[in-house]
Amino acid sequence: MTYIRNFLKRECDDLKSPDLWRAMCAEWLGLTFVTLFATGTGLYHKENPSSAPSSVNIALEAGFMIGCLVTVFGTISGGHVNPSITMGFAVTREITLVRSVLYIAAQSFGGICGAGLLYVLTPPGMHHGSLGLIMPGKDVTDMQALGAEAVIGFFLLFGTFAVIDKGRNDLQGSVPLMIGLMVSINVFFAFNISGGCMNPARNFGPAVITGKLDKIWLYWAGPLVGGAFGALLYDKIFSTKACRWCLGGCGPFPSPGDEENKGNEKKEESNVTEFRTEEMKDNVYGNRPEFRTVEMKDNVYGNRPEFRTVEMTDNVYGNGPSDKIETIRL
Repeated sequence: MTYIRNFLKRECDDLKSPDLWRAMCAEWLGLTFVTLFATGTGLYHKENPSSAPSSVNIALEAGFMIGCLVTVFGTISGGHVNPSITMGFAVTREITLVRSVLYIAAQSFGGICGAGLLYVLTPPGMHHGSLGLIMPGKDVTDMQALGAEAVIGFFLLFGTFAVIDKGRNDLQGSVPLMIGLMVSINVFFAFNISGGCMNPARNFGPAVITGKLDKIWLYWAGPLVGGAFGALLYDKIFSTKACRWCLGGCGPFPSPGDEENKGNEKKEESNVTEFRTEEMKDNVYGNRPEFRTVEMKDNVYGNRPEFRTVEMTDNVYGNGPSDKIETIRL
């Protein structure tokens, strides 16, 4: 019962948060841009087939576009702009259930708005009856297209969770750019199989505008299932928190500057001098008190003393103070 109460409280608190509604607007606007630009890149005039874009054009545009949008909307909504990304965050409990449902609704509406805007901005001769709708390639069965979408969805989510892992400090460069590169790689791979969609809302818009909904289930089920599995696998098995909590021992990787920092720390420690004064009640030869002052200095390789200076105020035979100062190198 406590778990249910905490779950419901978290969901209700998030639902009442003004930040949620602002984030929904960001996801809607992001998918409007994704659909407008991604589908627009693939359009061309029937009378000029040579102007048809290649898979390279489409893959690069998709990757750069996603990288830009993740950067733009990252601090507002997390920059999901993809229902499969939202699904991955939902199954790993990084976001609430209500937030994930509302995100996907906003994204789907954004896909429709983007496709509708493209329909208005372009002549019918560029639509080819599909308005950039992604469909399985020639001779590709539904199951093959579904499997391809599941694979690229898995790779996208597994890679995304890897580059945003908070326990890692070995990453260099731009995270949005890395995510964009994963998108481009997926399009290169699946372009001639399933079309390389991996974003259900991006394909949902043109399907609704053109009324061609018979294959749309492939582009929802594949990325969502594959993405959820990829996110769970990384989060529960391969993440740094899983290493520390479950597997017992692979913490964050050291950054390239760690060794240099450790060296500087050791050098600083080497300049620290420790003084210790010991009073001996009786020396081994008599009853006269013996005092000893020891100076310890650490070397740059560790905590072993490099020099020790010993001053004896009484010599060992008890005959009065000794002026001898002995320096020993260890």
